[in-house]
Amino acid sequence: MRIGVTGTSGFIGSHLTSALKKCGEVVALPRGKSLPSLTQLKSFVFGVELFFHLGGVNRGTDEEILTGNVTGTLRLLEAIKKYGEPSAQILFASSSQVYRLKNRVAKISEASALEPESIYGVSKKSAEDLFRISGLPFTILRLANVYGPGCRPDYNSVVATLCQRAKKKLPLKINGQGKQSRDFICIDDVVRAFMLAGFSGKPLTGKAYNVSSGQMTSLVKIVNTIKRFEKSVKVEFKPGVEDKISYCCDASRFKREYSWKPKTSLLQGIEKSLKHFGKRK
Repeated sequence: MRIGVTGTSGFIGSHLTSALKKCGEVVALPRGKSLPSLTQLKSFVFGVELFFHLGGVNRGTDEEILTGNVTGTLRLLEAIKKYGEPSAQILFASSSQVYRLKNRVAKISEASALEPESIYGVSKKSAEDLFRISGLPFTILRLANVYGPGCRPDYNSVVATLCQRAKKKLPLKINGQGKQSRDFICIDDVVRAFMLAGFSGKPLTGKAYNVSSGQMTSLVKIVNTIKRFEKSVKVEFKPGVEDKISYCCDASRFKREYSWKPKTSLLQGIEKSLKHFGKRK
């Protein structure tokens, strides 16, 4: 099988590509300085039966984020329809940021309203809409906060940031009292979710699924878990600047339909992350 992957140089893409190489010939489309043209995409989409679309932009100006995630997705879909296999299917990595995240009480399900509160969330929702009107078979995985070995600190993971600082013997800086909570999922469980969605034999029927731990984990808990391994690390709390957003997602639909569940505990995931940064000293 010929498998196409966008964003292979990214955190999730690099891990997924390693797993996919056991399943067939992987054709990579790493991120470039500019969006590829339709003609440039022709060789990438040719003969590919299954695509994993992970490429995009999650940091930058509003224009860069919208261009990378919306225009980039549109161009890929156009290339597949023009040059790709008639039977081609696509798995798209979306985000929990397509939902409204402020003032959440209950877990967020796929039936929750799509009311993104950031440009990144807007771009991911818009990309989802492009899939829906494309006429191509697809499945969307809305990922929670993914962390693990290889994740970039001071970029898109507070876990990576704190683990790197701990290994550098720097204080762990926390806004407010650290009670703000997120839904953290380890990269190993995310890769397994993509593999199940792509190779379970189930048709891609345009559904969206949350892929998450289903648990709210506070920054204090993350810090305390890190301190189990790095006992001498100091913690600095910054009063008055605490992020008030706390939420988690309900992944029961994906669990039920794909017999999936997270296998990596927070303790195991943080231990793996610390070992990764320990090797990079």
